[in-house]
Amino acid sequence: MDEQVLKLKSFMENEYKGEDIRFCSAYLFGDSKYIEKRKQLAEIFNSMATVERPNIIYVRTDVDLKLNGVNIRELTDKLHLAALFGGDVKEIEYEPSSIVISENLSFFMSVKPKNAVYLYNKGFHLTNQIANFVKRLKYKRVIFFGDFDCQGLAILSDFKKKLPEIEFYPNYQTVEFVFKEYGDRLLDVDLNECSTKHIEESELYDILIERKKKIEQEFLQVLFAKGGLEKPEWIG
Repeated sequence: MDEQVLKLKSFMENEYKGEDIRFCSAYLFGDSKYIEKRKQLAEIFNSMATVERPNIIYVRTDVDLKLNGVNIRELTDKLHLAALFGGDVKEIEYEPSSIVISENLSFFMSVKPKNAVYLYNKGFHLTNQIANFVKRLKYKRVIFFGDFDCQGLAILSDFKKKLPEIEFYPNYQTVEFVFKEYGDRLLDVDLNECSTKHIEESELYDILIERKKKIEQEFLQVLFAKGGLEKPEWIG
């Protein structure tokens, strides 16, 4: 990682002219999402970028959530989702429900919330914006639904710094069930990737290291659809 850090810093100091993060990532590393997926690189880019990236939050909900007088439930019904600049939200009217933060876009866009507010988290660089927005809401529970892999647990650890009460899904019981029933269908996890990330010690992390298998969010969606796994209460 040291080599990538030096490469990014050199570019930002000597060549950067206001390009967006994905352009810079593709130019430097051949992968448009390389910087976003690595917290240290994303933080360096954000701190050195001449143009602050917009704080865009994507929301879907089936409960009455009014932001600056606009009912987000109605927007969800009519337009499927709402996108907003978090810093522009001055007034919030909201009855407490579950907050579900999705790591991946496929779940966020395809599954209907049930007495919940869904937020789309896009890599490490949005954890601050999402956490700050969630803190302004009254909620019964806040859940991070992510991949059970190095990246997902690293994002969870980052969220926990700002939202200590946040829960992770798939939880321990779900992970154990999926390993027991579908372990032969799971993909291998790259343990070298885990060593490069800050991941809080937990039972979930111990299972990941021990089993050396990951559970992708999309795989759980398939199990929900086929009746192979009971849906959480916040999925419609």
